Amino acid sequence: MEIVGFIAGTLTLIGYLPQAIKTMRTRRTKDVSLLAFTLIFASALLWMIYGIARKAPEIYLANGVVVICTAVIVGIKLRNILIGKEKSHGANR
Repeated sequence: MEIVGFIAGTLTLIGYLPQAIKTMRTRRTKDVSLLAFTLIFASALLWMIYGIARKAPEIYLANGVVVICTAVIVGIKLRNILIGKEKSHGANR
């Protein structure tokens, strides 16, 4: 069953990498939801901690990379808000 975990983690990671790469390249985050990516970050962080506690690399490795990707996106989004490149309002926080 560990292989299923590795496949699931890899697919999850593949889902976040394009957004992280695009955000790092363009530094544009207007269409990125701060709330959604903050929740994804928190969820992946908790899954990573759970995986470490269970000694399950298929859980903590994939979620560790998702934590990094979402942290980059949230960081750039917050930076853009703080320097005035975009406003923090509505559902697209």
